[in-house]
Amino acid sequence: MSTESTIVKKDNAGALSTINLRADSGKGTEEMQSSDRSTPILKILHQLSPECNSRSAKYVDGAQPGMIYASSFGSLVNGEKGLDIIVSHFQTRYPEWQERGDSTAAPVGTHLNPPADAMEEKGGRYRLSNGNYVEKTMYFYVIAILENGSRSAVIPMRSSNLTPGRDLNDKISNLRMVDDKGSFQPASFTAKFNLKTAPKSWGDKSWHVYKPSFVKMLDVVSNPQDAELYQAGQKLQQEVSKGSTQPKYEKVEADKSKKDII
Repeated sequence: MSTESTIVKKDNAGALSTINLRADSGKGTEEMQSSDRSTPILKILHQLSPECNSRSAKYVDGAQPGMIYASSFGSLVNGEKGLDIIVSHFQTRYPEWQERGDSTAAPVGTHLNPPADAMEEKGGRYRLSNGNYVEKTMYFYVIAILENGSRSAVIPMRSSNLTPGRDLNDKISNLRMVDDKGSFQPASFTAKFNLKTAPKSWGDKSWHVYKPSFVKMLDVVSNPQDAELYQAGQKLQQEVSKGSTQPKYEKVEADKSKKDII
């Protein structure tokens, strides 16, 4: 949204006063730390996702399987068109979950590696002695470029999305730039990527996975919008590296359609 940053108006006594929106930028949040905020999670909607069920309290008008969605944004992204992103940071973690029929909230914990007592199952999942399981999950912290602006978000990829996650990592690792000292690998947030979704099926199950592609290198010299995206990506990378931002898990309805596939 574009607006004038300086406004001149009359007060009740008729005197002129100036409201400078830019000068007041950030005021009111001086003591707000990054840890006081959370990073919304982007996810692919599936056939039995509550957002696609008109009888669910979580129903979103227009939601269809294969779309990308985050409730914090209120935006549905067409999976065929895809979502443009700037990747700020990548990490692999092993969140610990209760079975979906027992829990509808966030993970009960997060591990850097599978615990020593974990028994490997399939698709990056490990069963624990307490009955819970941990699941290998790739977290991509991104700047999501939406129609109504750009927002920071995190995209978890697990199970059948581990392969697209590796594909995206390969594309990031292959980025190259050249300066007067020769070729070098730039920061991941120097490039724009696109995430589409593609249908998959196995037996009577069907779902969607991400399909990443390279879009372009950001022109931080002559394109102000690209420079802003780079700076936003750089800031998010610093926050995640310091551990001062975490994924925002939502309390959602149990979605048994995704138990073994996402």
